[in-house]
Amino acid sequence: MIPAGAIRKRAIIRQFLEAGAVSEETARTPEEAGVFRGLGIKFDQLVERGVLVPCAGGRYYVDQCKSG
Repeated sequence: MIPAGAIRKRAIIRQFLEAGAVSEETARTPEEAGVFRGLGIKFDQLVERGVLVPCAGGRYYVDQCKSG
């Protein structure tokens, strides 16, 4: 059984990937990627671990080397 937190983290990563956010040039805001930051802790953990990389304008992209 996969914990709900892990499922949520994978969903966030998938949503950014589906939005094409894979580099600084293609970074998206959470809203553009369909992710709502009200879910807070899981999103913040992905940023802290470097899986989601913050950019100017509140945009993020997935570091594919760390998302694995």
